[in-house]
Amino acid sequence: MNTSIVPAVLAIFLAAGPTAQAQPRAAEPAAQGKATRVQPRYRSVEASGTLKRGEQLPPRYRTHHYVIENWKAHRLTEPPPGHQWVQAGSDYALVAIATGVVTEVLVGK
Repeated sequence: MNTSIVPAVLAIFLAAGPTAQAQPRAAEPAAQGKATRVQPRYRSVEASGTLKRGEQLPPRYRTHHYVIENWKAHRLTEPPPGHQWVQAGSDYALVAIATGVVTEVLVGK
């Protein structure tokens, strides 16, 4: 009985033709000439080469590869509780651990 159902269902779909296909979706805003640009959440440090207070570092700069554990060897002050020193290029940034917001920047120290 199952062997006769499959060919029958297939024949129904093939006989229906193009009307059985899915309807095209509504046009996207970009296709209508409206240029919608998605703003990046994080500014690239390499793009401008500068860090600023109050901005948020990209998450990759908060990984252990960029975090300064031995801040004394780099002649940096002890970070306050909840903060850490991060090196981005030749700059050092004091960053809040929870949010990634830069609280202090030392340029090319």
